[in-house]
Amino acid sequence: MLLLELTHVSCDAPSAIRRLHQDSKKASDDILGLLNVIVDSYCFKNRSVEHMNFLKLNLRRKFSAAEARHRRMLTLLDDAWWEQCFGLHYLLGFNRVIMRNYVNLVGSLLGDLQTLSCAMRLEQCEQLHVIYMKVLQRQIYVIQTRSGDLLNEISREIHASSAHLNLKTMHSLENQVETTLYKYRKLQNRTLRTQTVTIDAMAGNVALNLFLFSLNSFCSTLLNFQQSHNSKRYGDVHRVRSFLLASFKRFVERAHYERPSTWAGALKGTVALMLGVFLAVYIYGFSATVPSTIAYIMGNHLGGSFQITANRVGGVVAGSVVPSVFKFFFVQACSPEYLGVVLSNLLLFVWVGLSMYVYFARGYSSYGGLVSAFIAADILLRQSDMCYPNGSDSSKSIAIASYSSLAQTSVAVVIFIAVESFLFPKSAVTLLRHSIQDTLKLHQRTFDVLFGHHLSSSIAMDDETMAEIRHILEIQIPRKLVKQKLLLLETRAEPLMWRPVFSLQKYERVLEISHRLLNNNYMLFKLLRWFHYRVTKNRVKLSPVDIRDDPDGTNLETDDLGSHQTKWQLASNHFESLVRDNFETMELVFSDSFLYSDPDQMSIFMQMKEAFRLADRDCSGELSSEDVAAMLETIVAQSGSVKKEEIQQYVQDFMAVVGKADSDSVSFEQFMEALEHGLKLEVEVSHRRKSMSLALPIGDKLSDKVKDAVAVGRPNGACGSATEIRLGSLIMGEGSDHKEERGSEDRQESDGDASKTPSTSQTARVLRPIHAGAGNEELGTNAETSEFCTSMPMRREYDVLNVEDFSITEIVAQMKTAYVEWVLEDKRYEQVSMEEQLLLNCLISGAEGIAKNLTDLEEITASS
Repeated sequence: MLLLELTHVSCDAPSAIRRLHQDSKKASDDILGLLNVIVDSYCFKNRSVEHMNFLKLNLRRKFSAAEARHRRMLTLLDDAWWEQCFGLHYLLGFNRVIMRNYVNLVGSLLGDLQTLSCAMRLEQCEQLHVIYMKVLQRQIYVIQTRSGDLLNEISREIHASSAHLNLKTMHSLENQVETTLYKYRKLQNRTLRTQTVTIDAMAGNVALNLFLFSLNSFCSTLLNFQQSHNSKRYGDVHRVRSFLLASFKRFVERAHYERPSTWAGALKGTVALMLGVFLAVYIYGFSATVPSTIAYIMGNHLGGSFQITANRVGGVVAGSVVPSVFKFFFVQACSPEYLGVVLSNLLLFVWVGLSMYVYFARGYSSYGGLVSAFIAADILLRQSDMCYPNGSDSSKSIAIASYSSLAQTSVAVVIFIAVESFLFPKSAVTLLRHSIQDTLKLHQRTFDVLFGHHLSSSIAMDDETMAEIRHILEIQIPRKLVKQKLLLLETRAEPLMWRPVFSLQKYERVLEISHRLLNNNYMLFKLLRWFHYRVTKNRVKLSPVDIRDDPDGTNLETDDLGSHQTKWQLASNHFESLVRDNFETMELVFSDSFLYSDPDQMSIFMQMKEAFRLADRDCSGELSSEDVAAMLETIVAQSGSVKKEEIQQYVQDFMAVVGKADSDSVSFEQFMEALEHGLKLEVEVSHRRKSMSLALPIGDKLSDKVKDAVAVGRPNGACGSATEIRLGSLIMGEGSDHKEERGSEDRQESDGDASKTPSTSQTARVLRPIHAGAGNEELGTNAETSEFCTSMPMRREYDVLNVEDFSITEIVAQMKTAYVEWVLEDKRYEQVSMEEQLLLNCLISGAEGIAKNLTDLEEITASS
């Protein structure tokens, strides 16, 4: 079998190395082509990219082609592993580890180019951009040219399998980058001193700082490649030793055994093998076909989705049926004696070769090819003595043995399917949602560390935390994204009855947004690492003042809320709170609780979450009486004047209806339960002029859409001023004969207004109506008109889900404004180093990216 595999690999696998060489040579052209388009468009165009549709289409096409080539190179690297195992790389002058360094370099450069493209899209080409580009165009063009020279030199050395690099063009690029940053600093200071620059113009120039750092990051990736490459060992002995050690570490790694999926898969395999052993011992006379087949089809993938299941079944059928039929005839060919053996071995070679070709093709049925090869080898390697004198085999016994083998293989398939179906069954959609949920948690962790720390402090992070974040950004999240892409492909193969309602376009967008979040966070991580490196090398003279520093927390405690540091801290704290809340909401949306939810239910849940967040001003996770008072003041302000001293009575009624009797706060669960049961605020308003009545009933189901406001005209006549607020609770469910019993001891029915309450609601308590008594005489209205206005007050049902507040993008804009005002004040741009300005500007740009991506994620989640 090993010889056959070696022959197959020798015939087929060298094409993998040749294709890898071809793609890797073209990869440098892809990178430089993208760099040229982005730099030329940024430096030599005076229009926003949003108005250049052809450019956006061209960039999208080039990025798609480059990323597809990079993914193909990663796949070919796995295929080339087989060649190197058998020593074929000596003949082809190939070293897989050296090539892997180059493939990783291409991936990093693509990430830097994505950030450059993002900066280009953010640029509005305003006055400062034009002024700066007149001076910086030539400097950036030189960087562009020398970057291409260095990348081409690296490509030549890698394809020559050079274990040690001594790049000639590296130092000229490094000097040019330093010169460009120095000239930009001098140009910026001179411009701000000599010209009148508005705050809006300065805020619009943040994109230039992001572009310059992204270009610097692109160059740093190239400059650091030589040191990284030369620090590794490429000998075969070291490679084999490293492989064995890594395999052993993965086997004993504690984190691997802490995952529930590992134990669930092990339980499935154990149960299936024990059933197979039982049948082999007590039913099939110690024949090992059943347990060995189960081991083949479950050994590599413990558990999985429908695609893996179908592939394993297909592999078993392909590897057992056809070889068994051919073997039945081949073993009876006894003249000459060696003919049967030759034909069997020839069939073994052809069938295993075809099966392994299917495996190496990496298509839909890849794993099925591997299973087919093992099953066919097990069947065809069994010998027969039919052609020998005094042989015990006969055509009848061989037929019976073939049928028995097929029957036992089929039993093994049945056992395997039964175990997969009844022990912790998981569809690809479920596995995909769990993986997305885990990825969101990792994104939130990186946000908490990168933004949470550096938005409020200028102190550098410790090395241990930086190592943790690097592991998340470079290993954990990319692995999960690769897994999610495979699961997304597998969802297409699942039958409709196997999976819940599924939108392929929705999850493709989610994965795209997750990739953008990764690039955004990784850009900031590289910036922090670069900044820390320059500080440790004494290349930066740190400024004694920083907008982020407030060691004693005195700025937020003082009454001077107009200071720039206070504005920054308030905005940054609000931004962090909003982002964390959005991450937590998205993690909950992708949990099993929302697996079968339709878009309407999901949308209303997110509105509930938003309504609670707006009311929770101190971000404590619960609504206090002060929070409820502020919310009710906002509501009555939209409907009419209510005396402030009466708000407290409304607050008490709200807490009695929504909260618990022994608690002075309302949790989100209680708030959501109240809204699910139709909590509404009804405001009765009478005005002097014609008024409009807005009705926004929540409905009798969670999935009902929040209806648009319906304007209802009022009859002519002057009416007195009256305002009344009611808290209502709708009855949930269809065919419900009983009313809500929760909080019934605190609820009272109105004596005089019960008939006026809409039929779909149950009035919980009338909240101290302000009657219009003397107002009729003051307005000079007749008694008939007064009676009409008093008996038929205008009602407005205020929908607490109809919420409006500052978006995350607007909060980031406040941070940007505070930073720009702080920099311009007292000419701080002359005191703050270029590195610190780049850091702060890129923090703001990164926050803008986080805000946009989370907003897009919420929209795509709620809309489909």
